[in-house]
Amino acid sequence: MTDIIKKNRVLAILTILVVLGVLIFNIFHYSSSFGIVEINNINSLFLVPFITLVCWLGMTLGTNKKNEDFEIAYHNQISEREKQVIELVSLGKRNQQIADELFVDISTVKTHINNIYKKTGIKNRRELGFLSNKVLEK
Repeated sequence: MTDIIKKNRVLAILTILVVLGVLIFNIFHYSSSFGIVEINNINSLFLVPFITLVCWLGMTLGTNKKNEDFEIAYHNQISEREKQVIELVSLGKRNQQIADELFVDISTVKTHINNIYKKTGIKNRRELGFLSNKVLEK
């Protein structure tokens, strides 16, 4: 659960801000009316669990989809050498360290990483490390 929140930090922060905003609005402005519209405070309190549920579902489903896509690509499309590169990236090694360990040129490592990005749909090294740790744990 904490991995999902870390991965979707912006969405989690926005959810918390919206929930706090609704709660603070209902506490401090419980009998205010703005212009013509009267605010029904009890009904707006029901929005808090609904907003939380929707955001939690979005974070969970989005993360699970990426995990599944990465796992399928890892087992079907990634070469053995690219799997070695993924393992080293997940250990936090830099391109030069990976090149030294695999006895290849740094441009070869960069090519492998770019091919991994294309095959899996991953955008950056951090995401690659996160998803590869999930797959390698299985």
